[in-house]
Parts: sequence; structure tokens; C-alpha cells
Amino acid sequence: MFPQNKVFRKKIFFPGFRLLRALLVLGILVSSLTPSMAWAQTVTGVEVQGNKGIDSNIILNQIYLGKGKAYTRTAVSQDVKRIYQLGFFDNVQVEKVPSSGGVKLIFTVSEKPPIESIVIEGNKKIKEGKIRGVITVKPNYPPDNNKIAESKRKIQELYQQEGYPDALVETETRKKGNQWQLVFKISEKEGSTVRQVNFEGNTVFSDGSLRRTVRTRKKNILSFLTGAGKFQEEALEQDVALITYKYLDKGYLRVRVGSPKVEYSEKKKGLVLTFYIDEGQQYRIGNITFSGDILTTETQLSKQLDTMKGNIYRHSILEKDLLKLQELYGNLGYAFSNFVPQPNINDSDLTADLVIQIERGQKVFIERINITGNTITRDKVIRRELKVVENSLYNEKLLRISKQKLEQLGYFENVEVSTPRGSSDDQLVLNINVKEKPTGTFSVGAGFSSAESFLFTASVAKNNFFGLGISGSITAEVSGRRQQFSANLTDPYFLDSRFILNANVYRIATDFNDFRRNSFGGGVSLGRRLFDFSSFSVGYQIEDVSLSNFDLIVPEFFRDNADGLSSAVVASFTRDTRNNPLITTKGTFHNVTVEYAGLGGDVDFVRVLANGRYYIPVWGTSTFKVNARLGYIKSTTGEPVPLFERFFTGGINSLRGYELRSVGPTVTIPDSITGDDQLFVYGGNKLLVFNFEYEFPIYDRGGFRGVVFFDMGNTFAEDQALNPLKLRADFGAGIRWNSPFGPLRFEWGFPVKRRPD
Repeated sequence: MFPQNKVFRKKIFFPGFRLLRALLVLGILVSSLTPSMAWAQTVTGVEVQGNKGIDSNIILNQIYLGKGKAYTRTAVSQDVKRIYQLGFFDNVQVEKVPSSGGVKLIFTVSEKPPIESIVIEGNKKIKEGKIRGVITVKPNYPPDNNKIAESKRKIQELYQQEGYPDALVETETRKKGNQWQLVFKISEKEGSTVRQVNFEGNTVFSDGSLRRTVRTRKKNILSFLTGAGKFQEEALEQDVALITYKYLDKGYLRVRVGSPKVEYSEKKKGLVLTFYIDEGQQYRIGNITFSGDILTTETQLSKQLDTMKGNIYRHSILEKDLLKLQELYGNLGYAFSNFVPQPNINDSDLTADLVIQIERGQKVFIERINITGNTITRDKVIRRELKVVENSLYNEKLLRISKQKLEQLGYFENVEVSTPRGSSDDQLVLNINVKEKPTGTFSVGAGFSSAESFLFTASVAKNNFFGLGISGSITAEVSGRRQQFSANLTDPYFLDSRFILNANVYRIATDFNDFRRNSFGGGVSLGRRLFDFSSFSVGYQIEDVSLSNFDLIVPEFFRDNADGLSSAVVASFTRDTRNNPLITTKGTFHNVTVEYAGLGGDVDFVRVLANGRYYIPVWGTSTFKVNARLGYIKSTTGEPVPLFERFFTGGINSLRGYELRSVGPTVTIPDSITGDDQLFVYGGNKLLVFNFEYEFPIYDRGGFRGVVFFDMGNTFAEDQALNPLKLRADFGAGIRWNSPFGPLRFEWGFPVKRRPD
């Protein structure tokens, strides 16, 4: 029977089965197409129910199946999913109600209970207010899962920034009474604090030297100011690079610095970092050659280099040399020249032959100059400081000078210069972006000075009137010894020319130890720029001076010459290459002034003053400063120079180890009251002062800097020669603070070889 049945099925039923299968597949396809093709219903309206705290429009914005669209189950499912993603609802149901012309959809939602308060637990290292500042979840709203996740992420980022990358943040909802609380539970890990930084394999540099090199520092008593002790993963790569660079700069070309090992120390209750160093050998410079686009000769190019054969390979010096070569080519118009050093290391004799590959590119012209960021300062004020113009050949040196001149204006916090390529390979665009700082100030202040007792100041100043570069100020200062009122106006480009106009007026009353000096005067000058950073001016100055309240020890001669009107012509030459007039770290300042008083008035003299200041970068932002002043005054009538025009030294601005105006030629005066002789300092007609300072950062971000100093100086009378061997000296130290209220100085000076009295 079985074989017969098999044959029967084969002959009778198999063809019918194939037909049935085909019809079945066709039916499935038709049934799947018909809802959206033939029998699709139209949505006539959408309604939201059940929401109490969440606005209906927020929910409707997530429903794409709107009025007039074809109803499908897939579209409804996607809309429900989007509503859930809002994070406000426990349940969402959809009801389809027949209506005229189609169906109406009713979305019924069930809201999560609203969070009425947010609680933070477990935080000890970071204050609660700082944590709440990054939380995006708001109370009195249902808990939003997206906002909760975002808040957790931001809290963890905050802890990472503060040096706790392993901190954990968890959340839970908690019912307290009738209120629902959202609780952020924070687990702080002490292991995130760096307790020790070690080095292994180092013999060239001490551990202390390397610790001062890396950014990662162990926690100390000043960590609240410096941020030391915070562990930051991204800082480790920078530390490896800094150590590597330190060795490369000493000629260790094959140095290898591995990734630091980070361990938690139970004993130290924190992290211990260990850097492993394979120093290798020190290499010296071998032969230096050039290849590629040599514009002059190799000999002339070598003259630009401080890197020389036989010297230790110094990466920092080589970098500066490449910049000098780039400037050399840039001054010839090759803005995109490229210099690639290729050291060929010879292990046999520990030398490295240096091949500098040069790609000069092509000469480039300045297509246009774009100035941005200046909302107050006018374009012409910026453009007149530029040494380059549109359509001119690119020049690296002139561009650098232009940037320096803009920074010297004092109008901008920052000046950024970029040179992207222009419309063709031989064109570039010069983009100058400035960030303006407030140039107008109104200040009122009070303080105390060891020289002047109490001090009260008030001033109104504007360094950039109407964005035209015109500056002016009105100042009043009142102290226990001095009252000063002054006004000043300067136009650096008078009538849009290269002339400089300056006018000032003042009234000063000062109580010295032996007399009171009152003066009232003013002046006007007209100057002109001669070269970059140099100017010359000629002006007229008039001053009426009177002395009163003399001490008994003041000689009669000086009392007889106590009043006088000086009418003088003043000529001055100035050269200023400082990078910043207020906080200077490099550059020089030179000024020579010649004054002739004799255009009428009561006094006749010639006075010459010369001042030179030198700022030398030492390391980082530390600076060595030298200030030298030389002065000479001579009466043109043969009479001694009046007391109020003579030179005095001593005090905060000359010899800091001595009292104000206490150093100089003296005369012995008998004191009839005490019976003892008194010394009266009457000043000199010659002046020589030197100030040497080393200024270094204490906390740069806060504006705190330290200084150690050494001063030398004296004044000499008409019958004395200007003798450098007879200078008085002092030394000392101090703290300087560039505070929001202005620069403050706290300095203590001590005389060298203090004389009696």
C-alpha cells in the first residue's frame, strides 16, 4: 500500500499543492498592501488626556500622526515610543474612535509622580552648591530619564575636573512623607588625590627637577591655590611629552619615557605615580647641511643658526633657529615656507648630522586684511598701526612688528593674527582678531603707605575716546603728606597725522620732612614718530613753585630761593619696545629729556635726564629687570640750583632701603634747641641710580608675583664729582599683586653698610 500511496500523491496532489502555495503567498501580499492602499483610514483629529503637570503641546509635538494623515498601526507605535522617550510617563494608551470621514485618536497618558525636591548625599570634596549648579533636573516636574542621565554625567565630569575621576554617581527616587525626592548618591574615592610622584631610571636630572617639569603634582598646603594633587588622565600624556622634551633639549635623542604606572597606596591614602625613563646617550651636533630650495648660500643660512657643530644637540635652540629661517624667507614673501630638520644619528661617535630640508613654496601677496572683534575701536585706529597693507608682498618681520604695535596700544586683552590662503596659491588673507578690554575707568580707593600714611585716590580715565585712540584722565590723590590734582590729554595721531599731541595741567602740595612744596603748572607738547617704536617731541612747560613751613635746620640760603616761576622748553626722545607697558616681561625702554628753563620766569637752568630699562626673560614668566637713571642740572646764571629743582634719592621709587629723600649731599646745621648738630639733605645737581630686580611668579592666575631686588644710587652736589664708587646700596624682597583694584607693591628694603643717623 505504501508504494501505491506514494505514487498516487505524486501524480494527483503535487501539482495542486504548488498552486495552493502560490495563491497563499499572493493573498499575504495583497492583505499587507491593502491597509495602506485601498482601505486606509484618515485621521480626523488627535486628543491628549490624563496629563496634569505636562503641557499638552509638549506631548502633541511628539505625535507625527496628525490630522489628515493616513492611519497605520506602525505610525501609532512610533508616536507612542516618542512620548515614552520624554521620560515623564509610566503608561501611554491609544484609543481609535470612529468619526465623520475617518478616525479620531485619543492618547491617554499616566504621569510619573513629580519630583518635589532634589537631595545630594555623600559629597565632601565639592560643595553642594557647585554640584547643584550642573544638575539639569528641575523640581516640581516628573522625573525625566534623559535629564537624570545628563545630570549624572555632568556631576561625574565636575568630579573629574576637580581630580576625582573615579567618583561614582547613582540616583534613586525616595518617598518622604507625601513628597517624592530625587536623590543623587555620590561615592567619592580618596585614591583620586596624587600623594607622590616618582621617577625611575633618571640620572641626568634629579627627581626634584623632573617634578618641577611635569604638570601632575602631589597635594601640598598650597593646593587650594595651585590645584596640585588633582589626578587628570589627560595630563599624563602631556607629562610624558614634557619629560621627553626636557631630555631632547639636553641632547638625549634616544630617550624613552614610558606611560606612568598609577597605583593606589593604602599607606598614603592616595595615588602614587611612577614614570620610567630610559635616558640613552647624549649626542652632539655633527655636520649641518641644507637641502631643497636654498635662496642664498648654505654659509649665509648657517649664520642665522645658533645651533653649531660640536655643541650639544639642543631642541629648544633648534626650534628658535627654524623660526629665524622662516622669518628670513617670510621677509622675502615666502609666507608658507617649510623647514624640516632631519637628524641622522651616529651611535659610533655620539653625533647627529643635521639636514634641514627647505620647501620655500611661492611668493605670496596679501589679498585683503580682515579686522574683527573691535566693537568700539575704529578700523582706522588698528590699520594705522599695521606695517603691511593690502596687495603688498608678505613680510614676516613687518607682520610681527604690526602685532607688537597693536598690543602696545593697551586697548586689547588679546591680539590674534592668522594667515589662511586666499583665492589662489599666491594670495593670503590677513585676519586680525582683537578682544577689547575696558578702556574707561572710574575708581575710588583708599590705602596706607609707609611713606605717606593714609592714601585716598579718585580718578576718571579713558584710553580710547569714541574708539579714536585719544586718551585722557583726571586724577586726585590725597594722603598724609601729599595732595595732587592733575588732568592729561593725549592724541597719538593728531588730526590723523603722525604727530602726537599731549597737554597736561596739575596742582601738587607735598609735605617733606623739612618743608612744604606747592606747585601749579602745565604744559603742551607736539611729537612725531621717527621709526618703529621711536618718537621725538618738543613742548613748553610752565610751573609756579613755592616752599613754606621750613624746619629750623633748613639753611637760610635755601629759604631765600624758595619761590619761583619756571618757564621751559622741553625736548624728549623715546624708544619703547616693551611687550606690555603695564606687565612687562621683555623689551626695552629708553628716554632722554632735555629741559631749558629761561624763557622768562624766575629760574634759569638746563636739565638732562636719561632713563633706560631692560627686561630679560629668564625662565617661564620670570623676568630679570635693570633700570638705570642719570640726571644732571646746571644753573645758567652761576647761582646754585634752587632746592625744589634738585635731585633726591631714597624711597620706594629709587633706594628702597632708605627713607624718602634721605640720601644725598648734606650740610651740618647747629640745633639751638637740643644743642646737637643736625644733618640737612639738600640734594644734588647730579643723579645716578641703578635698580636690579628678579621678578618671578607665585600664583600667575591670581596675579601674585614675587621680587628680589638690589638698588644702588646717590646724588652729588656741584662741588662733588659723579663717582660710581660712592653709591649707597640696599637689598630686599617683596610681593606684587596685579589686583582688580590696580597694581599693589609690598616691598621691604635693607641698607647695605648703614651709616650712623
